[in-house]
Amino acid sequence: MAIPSGFRELTEASGFAAANGPWFEKIEDGRAIRGFLPGAQHANALGIVHGGMLAAFLDSAMGVSVWQTLQRRAVTLTLSLDYLGPARIGDWLEAVGEVVGHDEQMAQVRGRLYGPRHQVLGGLGAFALLSRQRTLKTRS
Repeated sequence: MAIPSGFRELTEASGFAAANGPWFEKIEDGRAIRGFLPGAQHANALGIVHGGMLAAFLDSAMGVSVWQTLQRRAVTLTLSLDYLGPARIGDWLEAVGEVVGHDEQMAQVRGRLYGPRHQVLGGLGAFALLSRQRTLKTRS
């Protein structure tokens, strides 16, 4: 399957995202949309995409929504998920997050992960907002 128009590969990804990608992103109407094309390495014993992989991908999209909305880095404090349907190997998946509330220390985020046939996963999370001076460590 071809990557849909407007998405760019997150070549700056490191750690978990780099090991489990490639992941893709596009910015549309001021919000980040993450994309992912799962392969056989992402499957569980039933041959569908592992729920932990789906959770991690949605968590990432929710975290980037905090950056897009508040220009603050954030880390997950709590994450509540509802699995709504399976994702298949080779399905193009898209995840979005929406900041629904925040103060100076925390943001509340709603997330959704969609497959080609239905919504796959929904989530609510609380994210700790990091200091504005904190920078990302990058690979050399």
